[in-house]
Amino acid sequence: MQTKNQLAGIIAAAFILTFSACKKEESFTNPGSSGSTSTNDLISEKGTNPDEGVFTEDALARHGQNKGYVYTESNDAAQNVIHVYAKNANGTLSPDGTTASGGTGTSSGLGSQGAVVLNKNHHWLFAVNAGSNSISSFRVHNDGSLTLAHTAGTSGIRPVSISVHGHLVYVVNAGSDNIAGFTLGAGGSLTPIIGSVQSLSATGAGAAQISFSPNGNYLFVTEKATNMITTFHVNGSGVAGAGTSAASVGQTPFGFEFARNNFMVVSNAAGGAPGLSSATSYSGINSGNLNAVNGAVANNQAAACWIAVTQHGRFAFATNTASNNISSYYVAANGAIYLIHAAIASDAGPLDMVIASNNFNAYTLNGAANTIGEYHRTFLGGLNSIGSLANIPDHAAGLATF
Repeated sequence: MQTKNQLAGIIAAAFILTFSACKKEESFTNPGSSGSTSTNDLISEKGTNPDEGVFTEDALARHGQNKGYVYTESNDAAQNVIHVYAKNANGTLSPDGTTASGGTGTSSGLGSQGAVVLNKNHHWLFAVNAGSNSISSFRVHNDGSLTLAHTAGTSGIRPVSISVHGHLVYVVNAGSDNIAGFTLGAGGSLTPIIGSVQSLSATGAGAAQISFSPNGNYLFVTEKATNMITTFHVNGSGVAGAGTSAASVGQTPFGFEFARNNFMVVSNAAGGAPGLSSATSYSGINSGNLNAVNGAVANNQAAACWIAVTQHGRFAFATNTASNNISSYYVAANGAIYLIHAAIASDAGPLDMVIASNNFNAYTLNGAANTIGEYHRTFLGGLNSIGSLANIPDHAAGLATF
């Protein structure tokens, strides 16, 4: 029988082979520098990229020792239920219980990122109940199990995405085109913030995601139907002011995450048209002034909708729902993004995607296949499939992990 150190050594050797193979890639010009640099040097940051640190022998040996859990919601119209999955030592998942949310779903796709989210310390989980126009808070226990704490109305119709920053929780309602805020109490209570209900840019905006800026001073909402990103300033009392909307650089802005140095990477689904998807990186996040860094960077796939970013923000992954694959981008120090892999294979209809807290495992919610795809990250923005967990609820929405 192989020891853990022997197994880690074998895995590390496999990654070294992968890394060596990548050295054969052609060079390309980095617009932010003079001359040409190799793909390998740029992405590995000449061996200093912290997101590549998970591939050392010591780190590989620890991955299997780290507990972790993945959460999604059934989004069932009869009763919304949160499904819990435990991470095994090899990174695969096993069902680990369910908890009713106190609300109902829609039994249809939500078309959003952030339907299920965890707060920063993983003590609280939040989920939308799109069918009953409410959100729910749950206490997260050490064994990954949940206890429903509170369910509150959202002052709108069809909530689809939640964001939390400290004791503030905001939701966007896609059916009524507005946002609403809450304060999170010690026991998980959700108290509406007076004056926090604000409108999006237009009726039928097609809200896809809401998220606080890293410093908590702004909220951003991507609007699929208007091709806008709407920004709301949040004052010291947690009250969001009226929104300011700006045109997205890239059509059908959808999911987004914050990468290194607080750049915001947004997927552009381009209405699901074949070959037209892209992603855009924006600066100015903590001041509320969005500026595209290097435009809409094409991946030549269809329906790039959800975004996941690695722990140190060097890599961003976009799920291409209509192409049944995943694209990876490298995020440079100046916020510019570069396509690395255009089409990493996935199960049918990849939706939400998350990177585990060990920065090594990745998971996708696959709507057409009713699976959760399980992956190991590899050198230079790659993914290696290690299996799929079947029998996920038909209309599952949202994905969160720690």
